[in-house]
Amino acid sequence: MTLNLNVCSMVGPLCEVSVAATGTVDDLKSAIEAVAKIPKHEQKLMLRQGWDMAVLQSSKALEDCGVVENGTDITMVRSQPYNGKYEVNITWNGTIQLQIFGTHAKATFGNTGFESEIEWDTADVRKCTFSGRRMVTTEWARRKTGGEHKAEEGVMETFHLQFAGEGGAEGFEGTFQRQYEGPLNLKGVFVGDEMDEEHEES
Repeated sequence: MTLNLNVCSMVGPLCEVSVAATGTVDDLKSAIEAVAKIPKHEQKLMLRQGWDMAVLQSSKALEDCGVVENGTDITMVRSQPYNGKYEVNITWNGTIQLQIFGTHAKATFGNTGFESEIEWDTADVRKCTFSGRRMVTTEWARRKTGGEHKAEEGVMETFHLQFAGEGGAEGFEGTFQRQYEGPLNLKGVFVGDEMDEEHEES
């Protein structure tokens, strides 16, 4: 038996797919990928149950999730596969905290940091760049300005990242460059997918 299912985004209909009634949620994701060209690892599928939305786990059978009727509406939210928190070790600079949520990054160096929009590479989805001004002064900033640089002027800091896999769990490598200084190697380790409260809905 084949199920014909309606897949919707949060703003409206997305596509219709057919999948074996004995299949799994992963099979459903494959069908959506074939029709809508949305990679499986970016799909978060949900089934409405009254006022609640139940998340469908990839390994489970559709029947076990309550997907048993033709015409069932499946809601899909597209997620950025690299969303999450990372610990980033920068050569000669120690470890900082980095959060990624879609096209937004938050870099924290102890009590200072910055937030910035991320520029994802359209030719290679594993690569991205972002920059921000951190309100500090540094030894090199003072050297390069004859001692005149002040913390309130800040320094621009740029990250170039390349992720190791199709998700954040495998971490990333790249370079970090601070204004007035040369590029330094960095390595990021995934530590979780829970965001700070103000970004939980991103």
